[in-house]
Amino acid sequence: MKTSNFKTELLAPAGDLERAYIALDYGADAIFLGGKAYSLRAHASNFEIDDIAKITEYAHSKNKKVYVVTNIICHNPFIKSAFEYMQQLIACKPDGFITADPFLVTLISKNFPDAEIHISTQQSVCNSKAALFWKRNNVKRIVLAREVTYDELKQLMTNLNNAIEIEVFIHGAGCISYSGRCTMSNNFSLRDANTGGCAQSCRWKYLVENDNINKKDKYFTMSAKDMAQITNLEELLKLNVASFKIEGRMKSLHYVATVVNSYRKIIDNYYNNRDLEVNKNAEELSKAANRETDTAWFYSNPDKDKMLYHEEEKKVNQNYAFIIKNKVGDYYQVITKNKISVDDNIEIIGPELASTTKTKIIAMRNSDNIDISVCPTPMSTIYLKFDSNEEFNYPDIARLI
Repeated sequence: MKTSNFKTELLAPAGDLERAYIALDYGADAIFLGGKAYSLRAHASNFEIDDIAKITEYAHSKNKKVYVVTNIICHNPFIKSAFEYMQQLIACKPDGFITADPFLVTLISKNFPDAEIHISTQQSVCNSKAALFWKRNNVKRIVLAREVTYDELKQLMTNLNNAIEIEVFIHGAGCISYSGRCTMSNNFSLRDANTGGCAQSCRWKYLVENDNINKKDKYFTMSAKDMAQITNLEELLKLNVASFKIEGRMKSLHYVATVVNSYRKIIDNYYNNRDLEVNKNAEELSKAANRETDTAWFYSNPDKDKMLYHEEEKKVNQNYAFIIKNKVGDYYQVITKNKISVDDNIEIIGPELASTTKTKIIAMRNSDNIDISVCPTPMSTIYLKFDSNEEFNYPDIARLI
């Protein structure tokens, strides 16, 4: 029986304000987000200062946390305006800053001593000595490099003996470089990966000119399979790391909801001494995948079997159909995400639903209250009736099955 009050945090990505709310509502203990500057993932929507303040206030009202990502590697042009920008972020009262550049670590530590600093995975910390170096520089938490095996993590946790918090990636995209410190994008597209402009050059299809190879092998990518540690989560939970991190600030609302919901259930089952239902939750998790997944570095250094050489990207198993906004009489007002029709079979998930609910669309009306049989246009507001008696609410999400 577990008696400790300790519980590993589930940390989710937030690419914009809507996905931030979804992550928190679907069970994340904390979210990480980027502002319009000093953050990687420059092609995510990212947050204006007012929106950071808004979502932080919401998170705190639910006793949850917000970490702001300031993890670029600073070239000289970024130095001049850093202090002023950090002042604006501090005023939003976030719970911590995820930072990579020693300049920013020092700036935050000296000028805002009450701010919590987390070292980004961009620093590729793989051992306890490096973690303790950052502790001596006023850092509260280390976001470990993805390139750490379970055995290495176990030894690191023993060596540190709770001297500094450790955060571990459990789900999301991998990288063929050490935690994103790649310059392929710079060389091939003049987009600097380490200031937020990665063009994901490793995922491009490259042509190999060699008469001795099979025709089917002439095109390949250098991309790693995505990471999914759901089958290893129990072993990771036993280590009492501070936080489990889900990657994906550029992923869809459906991805955020599904992934957070699946890991939330396993973590809660673990701490409540219930069956983890790993297979059930892993199946649910797969419905948000559009690339093959693997365990990445968990067992050992990865080999070619964990890469996507020659592979076509896997199609999403189930289509994201709509999100429910509210109930109007016998109908539900929804925002569509794909084409849907009367008689479509769907399944609905939600943070308050005990399990996935399968049902059918039996009637449809447009915004003018006229009966229709199909809505082909995403982002339309329409009204649906289901053949289920269960009650649904915002932000429940439906998929076509």
